[in-house]
Amino acid sequence: MKTIRQVSMLQFTLMVSAFQISVAFLSLPRELARQAGTDGWIAIFFGWGMATLASAALVKVMKNSPNGSILELIQRYMGVWASKLAAFIFMAYYLLLAYDGFMIASLVIKLWLLPSTYIYVLVLLLLIPTFQIAQHGFQAIGRYSEIVALISIWIPFVYLSTLRHARWLYLLPVLKEGWLPVLSTVKIMFYPMLGIGLAFFIYPHLVKKEKALTAMVISNTITCLVYLGITLVCYVYFSPDEISEFNEPVISIMKSIELRFIERIEVPFIAFYLFVFSCIWIPSMHLVSMNSAWLLGKDKERGHLAVWCFAVAVSFFIYRPSFIDAARVNNFLNLTGFVMEFALPVCLLLYVAIINKVRRGRRS
Repeated sequence: MKTIRQVSMLQFTLMVSAFQISVAFLSLPRELARQAGTDGWIAIFFGWGMATLASAALVKVMKNSPNGSILELIQRYMGVWASKLAAFIFMAYYLLLAYDGFMIASLVIKLWLLPSTYIYVLVLLLLIPTFQIAQHGFQAIGRYSEIVALISIWIPFVYLSTLRHARWLYLLPVLKEGWLPVLSTVKIMFYPMLGIGLAFFIYPHLVKKEKALTAMVISNTITCLVYLGITLVCYVYFSPDEISEFNEPVISIMKSIELRFIERIEVPFIAFYLFVFSCIWIPSMHLVSMNSAWLLGKDKERGHLAVWCFAVAVSFFIYRPSFIDAARVNNFLNLTGFVMEFALPVCLLLYVAIINKVRRGRRS
């Protein structure tokens, strides 16, 4: 049996939270404003509630497989072929998440920093450290998440400095069009809250499994507070009609910050924010290689990771995506993410509960 490298609760908490924030952080205020105007921030609380309920169901399911991932659990309850199918689905899902992360990051870099550089060159440069970290498993990824969180503490204070230009009347009146626009916006929160599904695979590595749900609630709360803070900052800085015109209002707002020693503060900010971006594709690429190795019945995840990194680089060389393509992928991930990380834990919990009850009935 493969040695399990343990992950601390702090690492687990930061890994999930960083995965959730990453690329969704940039466009969330715009997306919420398009659907519900300046009341869009209320939908964040509904997203937190749904993610927390899904997390509770997920942890409850994984208690039936404390020393194995979701694949071992499916194999035990549904058979080998079901686990193979699940491995393929998870592999495709996390490969798409990784591709989406690379795509958004490379497009943002090309737009704001390096307009003359080819996207596939940027992706290739990002893949090198990705392979170096992802090959060492969840423990190394958890330590990386701790470092990213530590060096990102200054970011909230930068955004707070923009409040000197705030117009708080933009937020009033609250619920100006009622609850319907807010409730119709809740579906947008599925994509920004993706990341709770990591527990399907990290759970057997946890040091204190009994605190897994607490850690996930903390992760969702951190994510909720970050989203709420940046959304409110954007809402009081941009006018209600203006905010929907910016693709990345989180970056555009940086233009209001003036420093004597630097002309464009958004340039080093984007370069630094690549560390946060990487928190979605590094664990995703590791999970792709893990599920690929499970699917083929081999244990050499490092080799699978190298192959998939090469495949991603080639895909960007063959096809150069645009922001329109990124929006389409995000919309698709919003739906598939709901199925994989919100609906699946609930369905598995019901299935496992029924099977356990039937087995206990047969024994008695």
